[in-house]
Amino acid sequence: MNTILLKTILLVACAGLASAVNAAESNVINLWECSVNDGMSMTDVEAANSKWVKFANATVKGGNIQSYIMKPLVGQSETFKYADTYPSLSAWATMSEIDNEAINAIEKELNEAATCSANTLHRSTPS
Repeated sequence: MNTILLKTILLVACAGLASAVNAAESNVINLWECSVNDGMSMTDVEAANSKWVKFANATVKGGNIQSYIMKPLVGQSETFKYADTYPSLSAWATMSEIDNEAINAIEKELNEAATCSANTLHRSTPS
């Protein structure tokens, strides 16, 4: 998931949306489409992702960052999705801009466990 350039582009594209939607009524969700790398297992993916969630909540003011690993019940069973939820666009931006030894080590572990081919950033609103 070491795609700092992609995250920066998404940040610029979404910055204008932040003021248009009340953050108290919505969450920002980053969806990743991924597959487990050869020689690795979902246990490796889950362990690396747990480290990422712990780091994110300890690093971003206010925390409240969640991450879900979604495995298909029907369909392409060799893929899975990460759904990372943030309380606001600014929380997502803060996390995406971090570049230090700790996050680099976590991202290395994530990249060793899985390959993610695409991601999209969404805003969820209650209906």
